[in-house]
Amino acid sequence: MALQASTTESLPARTGFLAGLDHFGLFLAGFILLYGMTSLALEYGAGMVGFAKTPYLNAGVYLYALLFASFTFILNRTTIGAAAPHPVAILVLLALAVSAIIGIANGNATQYIVAWTLYLLTAVLMFQIFRYRRGGSGNVVGALYSAPFLILALAFTALSVFAKDNHYQYVLFEVIALYGMLIRRSLFEKAAGALLYILIHLGSNDGFVQVEINRASILAVGAVGLLFLLYRKYLVTAFFLIFVALGIIGFALSLDDETVETLPRNIKEAILLMKGDDLYHHVSSYQRVYEGRKVMEDYQAATDAEWLFGKGLGRTVDMSGAADKTPGQHALLGVLEVHNIHFLHYAVLHKFGMFGLAVLALLVGVMLWMFAADLATGRLDDIRFFFHAYLVYNLMFAMPASNFLIANPLWPAFLGMLCWIRASDRLPPAARPVLT
Repeated sequence: MALQASTTESLPARTGFLAGLDHFGLFLAGFILLYGMTSLALEYGAGMVGFAKTPYLNAGVYLYALLFASFTFILNRTTIGAAAPHPVAILVLLALAVSAIIGIANGNATQYIVAWTLYLLTAVLMFQIFRYRRGGSGNVVGALYSAPFLILALAFTALSVFAKDNHYQYVLFEVIALYGMLIRRSLFEKAAGALLYILIHLGSNDGFVQVEINRASILAVGAVGLLFLLYRKYLVTAFFLIFVALGIIGFALSLDDETVETLPRNIKEAILLMKGDDLYHHVSSYQRVYEGRKVMEDYQAATDAEWLFGKGLGRTVDMSGAADKTPGQHALLGVLEVHNIHFLHYAVLHKFGMFGLAVLALLVGVMLWMFAADLATGRLDDIRFFFHAYLVYNLMFAMPASNFLIANPLWPAFLGMLCWIRASDRLPPAARPVLT
């Protein structure tokens, strides 16, 4: 399939932000603008920061996604195929239905049953409208690198350096920055991507600006970097960088504790844990282990049906004994009923059981198979790489922060778009879309 990556357009051509904007590009532009403006309003208007903003941001994002899907159908921008769920979507809906029934039967929190039902139904809907979208050509990726959009993205990240929270969707902006540096050919775009990446990883602590980066981000960036090296067929470079990474880890483990203390918190914590420090001394890491233990305690008296299909939507755990008090402080139902489990596999097991884990494994397998197939057949171009990079980055980031995948309408939208692009390979050459 011939997909043209618009990487050589001149700067004046990029300034027409809405000119030729694709349906998917319009969805992303609206999402980013809504998320940023809502976050700013909540922090500076209502005085909400951190986890306190999350329910309201999720509400705004999902309302936007549902409205966008509605107008997609009204404006006839998707085919009749969207009304018939894809086989993978059917499995997700089946897991949702069974888990909702179990949740109601177990008397789980109604608020969370409704919220998670909304999450998954919207996810399926977003996948369907983009998997079966109507139309061909459009500015899918190029619009994200137009001068007005990059200025907007840089403004949101710059404001977030001195804020109590990010005013942007972290994973999406990280991928936009990486793609700009790795793939886009314009020096303007590469410079904007680099500046965007720097601003993402700066934060203020008591008025002092410092580097902030977490371990999930490092692993996710490494995964995208490996995809890029495979895409460019830099196999020797890939092996060399793996040895360099091992060398850096070895060097980090040789540092004395005083030097390690000067490093960013997440990096310091990772090094100390690898050196054998007690897990309980590190609140962030221990919190995830604590949550996993609470999930397994909940399964001690589980029935066979619950092992198979989970404890149901709305299932919560008691966080009163956690070292990290923030999840309980901002939980809608209080510290005794916290629904958010950080580790993705524990979160899925708790609500959806072994069947849910099997569906998740299928999604991951399909995603990896699509990348391998595109790479092996020579169909992996710049446009497809953008979608593969986001899907892989988001999945890696969600492993220790499950809500970045569960409560995220972008991931199924990206997956739907990638499936649509790949499905167009079966069309006659004259009917294949040309994307920029």
